[in-house]
Amino acid sequence: MKQFITFGLLVAGMIAMSGCSATKEVYLAKGNQSFTAGKYEEASLNYRKAIQKDPNFGEAYYRLGLTAIKLNQGPLALEALFQAVQLQPGNVDAKEQFGDVCLSFYLADASHPQALYTQITKISDELLSKNGNSYAGLMLKGYIASTDRKLPQAIEFFQKALRVNPSNPGVVTELVHVLIQNGQIKEGQELAMDLIARQTTYGPIYDLLYGFYQTANRASDAENILKMKVNNNPKEADYILQLARHYGHLQKKTEVQAALGRLLDDPANFPLARLQVGDFYLKLRDYAEAIRHYQEGLNSNPAAKMKAVYDKRTVVALLGQRKMDEAGRLAEQLVKENPNDNEALHLHAGILLDSGKRENADVAVRELRTLSAQNPNDASLLLQLGQAYRLKGDLNAARGQFVESIKKQKDLIGARYELAEVSLMTERPADAVQQANKILELRPNDRRARLLRTGGLIATGDAAEARGELAQLIKQFPSDTEPRLQLGLLAIAEKKYSDAIEVLSKHRASGDSRVNTGLAVAYLHQKQYDKAREALNEGLKNEPASPMLLERLADTEALTGHYDLAIDHLQKLLSSDPKPVNVLRRMGEVYELNGDRGNEIASYRQACELAPNDLTAGLSLADALARAGRTNEARAEFQRVVKAHPENAPALNNAAFFLADSGGDLDEALRLAQHALEKSPGQPGFSDTVGYIYLKKGLNDSAVQTFSNLARKYPYAIFRYHLGLALYVKGDKAAARKELQAALAGHPSPGDEARIRELLQKMS
Repeated sequence: MKQFITFGLLVAGMIAMSGCSATKEVYLAKGNQSFTAGKYEEASLNYRKAIQKDPNFGEAYYRLGLTAIKLNQGPLALEALFQAVQLQPGNVDAKEQFGDVCLSFYLADASHPQALYTQITKISDELLSKNGNSYAGLMLKGYIASTDRKLPQAIEFFQKALRVNPSNPGVVTELVHVLIQNGQIKEGQELAMDLIARQTTYGPIYDLLYGFYQTANRASDAENILKMKVNNNPKEADYILQLARHYGHLQKKTEVQAALGRLLDDPANFPLARLQVGDFYLKLRDYAEAIRHYQEGLNSNPAAKMKAVYDKRTVVALLGQRKMDEAGRLAEQLVKENPNDNEALHLHAGILLDSGKRENADVAVRELRTLSAQNPNDASLLLQLGQAYRLKGDLNAARGQFVESIKKQKDLIGARYELAEVSLMTERPADAVQQANKILELRPNDRRARLLRTGGLIATGDAAEARGELAQLIKQFPSDTEPRLQLGLLAIAEKKYSDAIEVLSKHRASGDSRVNTGLAVAYLHQKQYDKAREALNEGLKNEPASPMLLERLADTEALTGHYDLAIDHLQKLLSSDPKPVNVLRRMGEVYELNGDRGNEIASYRQACELAPNDLTAGLSLADALARAGRTNEARAEFQRVVKAHPENAPALNNAAFFLADSGGDLDEALRLAQHALEKSPGQPGFSDTVGYIYLKKGLNDSAVQTFSNLARKYPYAIFRYHLGLALYVKGDKAAARKELQAALAGHPSPGDEARIRELLQKMS
């Protein structure tokens, strides 16, 4: 007994070992066994393993191609059978199958790709060279001749193919089609009726005749062929609905109802008749009738699964009626009852997006993120997710989704529109121009793209090209106000504020916030603050929560010294913006103007907490801490910013100046300043920092030389002041006095002016 067990274990071990080192033939055999049993996924896996063992195993490629056909995996079938044909030139069936797959792709693509044309021609030639009566070869030749519009040749090839094998109804139908095209109508009709008599269930032949009769205005024959189709297939709901649609186009309501009655009066054969009839009316945009049938269907079949189906259709019908609130409530209930139903999620998210209400954005983002995670290659979902982020006010996240959607589908025009608009809103005008150009490559005269492009050109300063394009648009669309409005914005960009006011004032009643904002900007530059305020408040009556208007009104109040009012407007923005980093920075700037150091620092700190890598917020906080005399905190913040942005020249420069000015490590300060200058050679502010550090280190000659070069190239008050200071420290008081007096004449800042006068007083 013990020996038997040992022998059994040995045999099992040998079997296991042989399984681990299975040959390509073993995998092929396993695949064939699975294929015969209808287990195509399992068969495909084994054929792939065989190919891994031997990449030149033609039989495995052939079998993999056959399996891919069964699994409707067209691209894989095409690739596998191509390899099989190369590796097994004598495998006739592989060639026939490959030719058939090539033909299906060729016919499905209206452009009829040349590469597939060449493959089909080659395969058919090879098949016919071996066998002049090859059914596959003749059939392929027939289709190629048909698409080449060589109708007599196509007819000859198809007739020869059918004499070899008359069983393929698709080839018969194509022959009928070619005969009719060639004017042999009687012969084509007779062949079609013969096929119908033999294969009553083959729908395409009825449809071919119906299309021909419709085109030939043979209304009675068209109706009769559909009746025949229905009578020969009395349990096919789609055929009955096709007949009903025919009557619907002819506005024969009685006949429509009679046709639909065949479905509604036979629940045994048509249990989903109410759903199908509802869909029929939905396509006709008879939404009330569609909803009635959906409701009756739900009443007769209240099962949870069917309830969701009927409710989703009802939502679509309600949207067609523009009953947005009712549709939204039903869609929301649908999602609650069916949280894993992607179609329900998509419907609900779409309604939330269409509402245009920011309070709906979070739910839309959540639902679309769920859908996108499950369908990562669906570009349209990424587009909608970007739109939801845009509705939420998170423009950077929106931009990211639009970019990703374009990567998935380069011709997704909607995403390019959105990306161009967001680029303009986030001050990336060059990107807007780029996206508009991409759209115009696909749609050369697209008005929206042209206007987005001119908007970008205006913002990038390309006034001449923008004006030329706007002139063409005005000529082409004389009643369109948008090009004229953009001319007003162009005038602002060119600092022609009177012209801007003249143009934009004509559009003041449009309710477009850009008009009010543009007028305000023009008035501000003319120091007409009351008029600027009036234009902005007028715009806010139409759009009370407009970020553009509120920001500009806050700027206006800050410029006129009404800091509390400026803060009030920014607080309104803060309450509606989900990521208010920019708003918090602006608040910090207003508090700085008002001398409120505590709130200034608090605003910048909150901005940094929301966006730790935001360079501007970090530098603003560090500078504010330095001005408040909180040296240790400022030093820590500068260190954090430089660590996060080690190659950013402004960050390096600001940190260097702070170290020099606050008694920090001067060697480290000089290293940072020189690195900043390496990143941005010739930047005068960075050279000034280097000179200041030289002065602090006692390298007076280097400081004088640096400031002399700056003052000679940029004779600004600040540089002449620093040169005078360096000369004074070096001991050259006469030269110092000359530079300091020149600095005073150059209108320095109030702080610098006080320091210059103090130094001159000391020298006297």
